[in-house]
Amino acid sequence: MEQATEDVRRDWSGLPEDLVVNLLREMHVADAVRSGAVCASWHAAYSAFRRLRVPSPRQPPCLLYASDHLGPGAAALHCPATGATLRGRVPSPLAPLSRRPLLGSGHGWLVTADEKSNLHLLNPVTGDQVALPPITAIHHVKMGTDEQGGPAYNVYEDLPGYEFNHLLGEFEIDTGPTILDIDRAHLFVYHRVVLSASPSAGRACVVLLLHMPHGEVSFVRLGDDSWTWVSPGQATGLPWRFDYCDAIYSAANGLFYLLQNDGCICSLDLNGPSPVACEVLNSEILASLPNWYTTTKYLVQTPAQDILQVWRSLEYIDSLVPVDIPPDYMDDERNQDPSLELTTVDMQIYRVHLHGQRVELIKSLPEYALFLGSNNSMCLSVKDFPGLKMNCAYITDDCLADINYRMYNRREVGIWSMAEQGMSKLVHVSPVIYPWLTWPAPIWIKPSLF
Repeated sequence: MEQATEDVRRDWSGLPEDLVVNLLREMHVADAVRSGAVCASWHAAYSAFRRLRVPSPRQPPCLLYASDHLGPGAAALHCPATGATLRGRVPSPLAPLSRRPLLGSGHGWLVTADEKSNLHLLNPVTGDQVALPPITAIHHVKMGTDEQGGPAYNVYEDLPGYEFNHLLGEFEIDTGPTILDIDRAHLFVYHRVVLSASPSAGRACVVLLLHMPHGEVSFVRLGDDSWTWVSPGQATGLPWRFDYCDAIYSAANGLFYLLQNDGCICSLDLNGPSPVACEVLNSEILASLPNWYTTTKYLVQTPAQDILQVWRSLEYIDSLVPVDIPPDYMDDERNQDPSLELTTVDMQIYRVHLHGQRVELIKSLPEYALFLGSNNSMCLSVKDFPGLKMNCAYITDDCLADINYRMYNRREVGIWSMAEQGMSKLVHVSPVIYPWLTWPAPIWIKPSLF
């Protein structure tokens, strides 16, 4: 007797909505978004999931990059933990993402600038956007004119400077402003942007800005009209005005921590009516360490609430495959070299003991993976993200001079192994397939729906 065969077809569209919502809770954000397009019933479940504002499940960091190769306004998310890449269009009322600088990221949101160099927060998954106070709302930036009388930003740095007066035949103090083109001011003014929370939290989100000249500190709460400058001195307790190169926000105690180029750390409390800063690590104990003032430094907080300083040494090397640079770009005032690549050659990690006023060199982070670059630095447990490599740092370019002045040169995107003390590529692909090698510089982001 011949056995009858039956074509069994599962109709996933008939699943109860509450079951689909529970499934969406466990998905990566990219998968959840795609699930909403499966059918009408799943789209309804996705809409219900969004209305519930359920916190996003643990999301592995993704490399976000945009390029004209992907299409106008298009971007891609590459997930190192899964190896998957999602391409799509980022909805935005501003210029296409491929033509906007990516200045930072945190809590699933990007920090970018518009054609007037004003900062905006953008969620690349949902397209939600929040405008921050304009650049002229920073304490020392004013609308002015350039040498030809055209509109420009004038930055009054109030720094010691001297200019030779030919009429008097002597040097005198130069108090004039630095003049910046409106559409290029973001290249010089903004150094680092750190978010305390998702912008969807409203005024609970504080945006900390390290800016020109030489790493000053300002902040804004969402909804404020202007940036508040944290001035040094007894009023705030901030010991120095300049040289702040990185910052983190600790949800454990509600404080920001500021890192100077010399390794000094200050805490910054913005919970009261006025800023209160305190030096918590003196740089003198770091002065004897090798490369203490010549490395790129990051502050990182581990899931165990330990604070780390990561020192990254970079060198220019000659590339075996030069890039193509347009002739008009080669002829401008910037020194272009199609063979030049900025490469990480060393990395040191120090555990900071704030109460003991000391740092401890550590050789490995066997339980963790770091994500470093222009993003808010991340330290994640590999147990929570099994696809990540332990004892490694996933890194991207964040050298502003290299990114903004050598826009066509290759960007460094790779994985630094602390065990092997060397770099490997994130993936071995051609720049045509993954056009993240030029501008805007790719950035790490943990996708979020809120």
